[in-house]
Amino acid sequence: MPGDTNRQRHWLADQKARCVKVLFVGWLVSLITGCSPPEQGPEQLLDYSQRLARTLGTVVPEHEVMLIPPRISDAEITLLDIPASKLNLLDFLALSDCALQVNIGRRNSSLGRNAAPSQILLLDLEFLALAPACVKTLKQEAETNLVEALTATIVTKTRYLPHRIFNAVLAGPEYRQFWQLPHELGQYPSAVGGDVLDALLWFEYATTQWLSGNFQFQTDQLEQRLYELRAGDGGALLLAAVNQARSLQRANQLLAARAAAGPLCPNGSSSTQAKTLETVVVKYFATGVQTWLADLSRRERQLMSPIENIEAQLSTVLPLSYRQWVDRRLGTLNLLRDTPREHIASLQGLARTCSSSLLGIPTQS
Repeated sequence: MPGDTNRQRHWLADQKARCVKVLFVGWLVSLITGCSPPEQGPEQLLDYSQRLARTLGTVVPEHEVMLIPPRISDAEITLLDIPASKLNLLDFLALSDCALQVNIGRRNSSLGRNAAPSQILLLDLEFLALAPACVKTLKQEAETNLVEALTATIVTKTRYLPHRIFNAVLAGPEYRQFWQLPHELGQYPSAVGGDVLDALLWFEYATTQWLSGNFQFQTDQLEQRLYELRAGDGGALLLAAVNQARSLQRANQLLAARAAAGPLCPNGSSSTQAKTLETVVVKYFATGVQTWLADLSRRERQLMSPIENIEAQLSTVLPLSYRQWVDRRLGTLNLLRDTPREHIASLQGLARTCSSSLLGIPTQS
């Protein structure tokens, strides 16, 4: 019937309009999403740099700034030499009444002689914990020569305990893994876990305890803490420091090129370009990039405080190769503070001809 036909036509037209509306809304959402600023730090830096180039009308430099994060594998850090114990076989047999005999037996076994530095550290800590009671027993038995030999061994092992700690921790494979550079940063540092920081804080406190004579301090946790150290993000921190420095130094080149072309605000009055630059800096640098930089600085303080305290306690035994690595590491991590400050100074320098500008942005501490 004609009425049904008309209703059917109206229904089809209404459905078509609904589809068009849905498609339009979907297109608009995708457009807005595509124009929204990226969430990850490296992508934020790239986005900011590109916006800066378009705003200033300057060309992005073709050549990347040559900054390379240091690799601990290139530092050639080797184990420290430690003299062997002077207790001979006859001395060992004479210790039958001491619990220390088991420790010396394990150390002189084939497994003990080929043990990893962490296991040797554990054996030495156990030796130093058990030795005083054994000396007391031997004195009661009038074993004068053995007392002298054992006392000398205690002195030697105590003197070289910092060397043992260095070999087991700072020169160990787990610490190298901690500083290994990742292929990409991903969501760093928002995705880091707490076990690594707990491990570093444990080593910091354990080193203090051992060097102060508390040789029994939670030695059963040593291997577990080393295992947790392997998953550390020291390498990611170095890569992030270099990544932000490269991008911001390129941005500084853009600002320098624009400054060379003339004042941003001729005669002191604001310009369209100046206002656009303010928007880009405030929206994409101050509230985007700098938030990521603040997270990096916070993570650096968390990681480096215990590491630097461990290194300070072992400073008298750190080899030259390790100290050189520390210098390269420090120079790279300093970029987390120096480069953003330099960039802000460049922004303020470009805007100095503007009578009123929002570019006086404070640095992140």
